[in-house]
Amino acid sequence: MKQVGDTQAAEITLDWLKNDEPEIYHLLRALDGDLDALRWLKLRGDGLFLLVEALTGAKEAVDALENRPAAKLVDLFDTISHGNTDEWLREHHAELHSLFAFVRGDDTAFRGVKHNRATLKRVAEIAREKYRNYREEDIDGTASSYGVVSDVGCLIGEMHLNNREYQKAIEAFTRALGSDPTPDAFTGRARAYRALADLDDVAATELGARVLN
Repeated sequence: MKQVGDTQAAEITLDWLKNDEPEIYHLLRALDGDLDALRWLKLRGDGLFLLVEALTGAKEAVDALENRPAAKLVDLFDTISHGNTDEWLREHHAELHSLFAFVRGDDTAFRGVKHNRATLKRVAEIAREKYRNYREEDIDGTASSYGVVSDVGCLIGEMHLNNREYQKAIEAFTRALGSDPTPDAFTGRARAYRALADLDDVAATELGARVLN
């Protein structure tokens, strides 16, 4: 993968990601060998952590990624499907952009990649199969594809709620509602809004107390 710490300029280009896209930021830092970033990813799930380990040459991580149930890789799927950094990744990290595009279903994604490494393609193929199965999984065998996408969105939203990432939870539930407006998606988004409102209430109370003092 492209080394993000090679120059001071490269470091500066990552600054905006810290708040806007922390998963991508820590993914890039971890690929550059930052152990704190790798630990940050591990705390949020198996998917991105295993992706980094596999891409950096750990065969056991490739095997673990292949054997891990798709339901344990939701953090990876959320990052891949989010798409907000697609253009930036295309310009600055072509391999990672191509991997994400391939996983989402673009068969031509690797054609423009100069360093088409076997490990990169193998990891991409594993992730693509898991991603496809996860999106198409239907417990009772009768749900429409739109319903499955909505279910995935709700699961991602719940993951963000559990991590207290309320704005990201709102975004995930909103995407789910765009695919199929289900009661679970509406309820999940309402819970995320309430949690975010509670944080604002606490912040307002604390700020008011400091002003009075």
